[in-house]
Amino acid sequence: MREHKGNNLLDFPESYAVIDIETTGLDSVHDCIIEVAALKINKGSIENTFSSLVKPNVEIDSFIEALTGISNSDVSKAPEPENVLSRFADFIGDSVLVGHNVNFDINFLYDNFEKYLSKPLCNDYVDTLRLSRRYFKGLSSYKLSALADFLKLSVETEHRALADCFTANQLLLKIKEASNRPSEEELALLDSLFFDESNPFFRKRIVVKGLPQKHTYAFMKAVSEKCNCNMSDIFLKSSDYIIFSDYTYKRYKEGKISEKFLKADALSKAGTLKILSEKDWCEMLNIPYFEAPAKQNSSLDAKDIVTSNTEFDETHPLFDKLCVFTGTLEKMSRKDAMQAVVDLGGKVANSVTKKTNFLILGNNDYCSTIKDGKSSKQKKAESLKLAGNDIEIISENVFYDMILE
Repeated sequence: MREHKGNNLLDFPESYAVIDIETTGLDSVHDCIIEVAALKINKGSIENTFSSLVKPNVEIDSFIEALTGISNSDVSKAPEPENVLSRFADFIGDSVLVGHNVNFDINFLYDNFEKYLSKPLCNDYVDTLRLSRRYFKGLSSYKLSALADFLKLSVETEHRALADCFTANQLLLKIKEASNRPSEEELALLDSLFFDESNPFFRKRIVVKGLPQKHTYAFMKAVSEKCNCNMSDIFLKSSDYIIFSDYTYKRYKEGKISEKFLKADALSKAGTLKILSEKDWCEMLNIPYFEAPAKQNSSLDAKDIVTSNTEFDETHPLFDKLCVFTGTLEKMSRKDAMQAVVDLGGKVANSVTKKTNFLILGNNDYCSTIKDGKSSKQKKAESLKLAGNDIEIISENVFYDMILE
């Protein structure tokens, strides 16, 4: 358990550090970091960059070399991990970290910080993958390269850390643009709304914290203008109401600690601030609060495992993803692992195809010392990934990180 790990934020920070790493694989127990990069962003401007190869204590196999372009000769004279990570820690400081599918990077860095620096990585972080799934719905792939093609972003090189940082930063800005536009459905709803001076927010000061889940921030802003109230994302002591996004409100009710929660509680106890959820805000204005639609279960392979869940976090990395397991899992049965996937809104199958998004290897099958002993599923998955398919090969440990995220 990474007990000091930062919070996964659904937000758009003003200042942050975009990070990316390249590794010999996706399991921090068996694999090593071979490249680290970061961009320091302050109020929209790139202030500084960081990039360094890292000398691993295992060899880079042919699959990783073909994927990243980083060879064993490239890293043979690279700085040791302790040297690079120490400089990297100084570079990012306490910045909010941004990256694409960044939970993998965070977990890898957390474990390596503890191993080489004797301290955890505690920074909060924002995942552009989760945000992309919210604002660009219906895409066939949410890989960074696929999103770059969809949004026509300027991309230099794939699977090199610094280049991916620049692409991820462009992606974050595009997502922020999308968040500032009401959807077509919201525009139609806005036309039907009318509020007079009796509305509960008339001439009040409202602050919204977190990324709204049911309606866009732009929609809430437009509604506030119709209510003749002042709405922003800046939390002032003079605020009359604070509206937490569904995600943020859940964390607040769970007793999570953050500066904004402590400030809100203090003002609420003083009687100057009312704390609301998105649902509260909608109900007070008689605005539809869209519940998540029930998931339609299609016929599935892998013993037709289904779920009784009807609501899913559509930004979760396993939502609507097809997973295949191979090898013996150490910590749960394969059936329970498959059930965990479908309970999160994912799908499972028995064999690797072009539609597979994740191949999960049992820990006994995921070992850096295994060269020619790769299973047929793993070899097929590697060839599909090198061909540009949206598939990742992960260990059992990484799978647990994902389902617990």
